[in-house]
Amino acid sequence: PIFFELGQYTRNMAVEDIQVTAADQKDINTFSRLNNLRHELIDDIKELKEKLVKLNDCEEEMLMIMDDEEPIAFAVGEAFVELNKDDADARVESLKAEAEEEVTGLEEKLSSVRGQMKDLKSKLYGKFGSQINLEDD
Repeated sequence: PIFFELGQYTRNMAVEDIQVTAADQKDINTFSRLNNLRHELIDDIKELKEKLVKLNDCEEEMLMIMDDEEPIAFAVGEAFVELNKDDADARVESLKAEAEEEVTGLEEKLSSVRGQMKDLKSKLYGKFGSQINLEDD
């Protein structure tokens, strides 16, 4: 949550009223949207990393299969498809590569969002000082 308070009074001393311009409000709203996006990206990255762990576990389990001719049940949505070991290995590798690429893309986007937030935070704190709170709880 982002809190914005103007005209606070501390120990009966008036804190300087600072006018909030339309541009300031736009910056505050942009910061809020970026903060929400940051949380979504963090959650998405966490989910993809969990998927990668499961795919690595799957890969290890397939290495333990001694019989190369034994079909492997591969989940596709809610159904299972039987694949030979080579096809299953290729499919797991492909899914891992896709997930790793997506994680890299999301991490780059997260870095960009954090940079934009840092710039806005500096600008807004420079103008409003302690009268604005842009920190996560």
